[in-house]
Amino acid sequence: MPWRSAPTPAAVPGQAVELVARGRLGDTVTVVVDRGPVRPVIDRIALDVPNRIFVGDVEVQGSNTGADGTYATLSTTPIYAVRGAVAARSTTAVFPPTDYRFLLVRARGVSGITGAAVARDPSQPPVEPVAARSTKRERERTTVVTLDLGYVRVPADRLSIRSSTPRYVRGVAVEGSNDGATFIPLSNSEIARFPGVDLSKIALSSRHRYLRVTIRNGDDAPLDGLRVTAEAMPRPLLLASGFEPPFRLLYGAATVSAPSYDFARLPSAATGFETARRGTLGPERANELFEPLADTRTFFERNDYLIEVLLVVVAIVVAAAGLFALRRRTSEPSS
Repeated sequence: MPWRSAPTPAAVPGQAVELVARGRLGDTVTVVVDRGPVRPVIDRIALDVPNRIFVGDVEVQGSNTGADGTYATLSTTPIYAVRGAVAARSTTAVFPPTDYRFLLVRARGVSGITGAAVARDPSQPPVEPVAARSTKRERERTTVVTLDLGYVRVPADRLSIRSSTPRYVRGVAVEGSNDGATFIPLSNSEIARFPGVDLSKIALSSRHRYLRVTIRNGDDAPLDGLRVTAEAMPRPLLLASGFEPPFRLLYGAATVSAPSYDFARLPSAATGFETARRGTLGPERANELFEPLADTRTFFERNDYLIEVLLVVVAIVVAAAGLFALRRRTSEPSS
């Protein structure tokens, strides 16, 4: 069946929304947003927070009716406003694209929420964690964490580096490799955590299987409770309508070109992607029809080490022959 990379949706500029309910329980401020009967798909909400300095987080839930028990959790996003050596402010919560009418917002670490605006920015989709196997080694004055993402050329757009150490400022170098032997530099950044500051994200543009993260500790102890996570933006595929599931997805053949479909050349608006339903991947299975490519290399190309062995043997034979000839010549009686 025809398929293509999902088109980038149109942006929705910021639109102020009405706060129809407010509340507070302990250190949690809650507001309910009503977007009205006509509502485009959005993926973020910017909150008006009166505090000048704060560090907290915001949980966003969505519902079509607004009734109790109908809200589904969309995301939890850190929010903060800090000043000093590092000045920054972020009060925007990002979540998967949705057209829910009602949004329930729970914010911690702030005194209140006085207003809100919703929007959609396709150029900044929310990232998702990438499954990886992690190994950690302590070296002299550094901590080295290597992530194995499982396959070559796996996209990674960000690293999250978290620690339970309350105060630190550390330099971080990130390298990438597809064979686990040759690494190239990807980023040289800094992570920090102290009151009012939490800089734990490193932007990347990587397509590697292995990510090696070197944290420079200097004369300080290694970070406690260290957690390094690779994250990536979704890269969904769009399947043409008119076909019945289940669908079979084959991948991994690096020498096979992608098919060419009219569907892939249609303008975005003609694909119907805005009304597409999200699918779920089933378990992986080996392809019983897979046949490995025939190895067309010569015997010596497949066993190039034999050439070195033969050269060494030839050198030994030549040296031995020369030594034997020299001994024979010196042992002959002179006339």
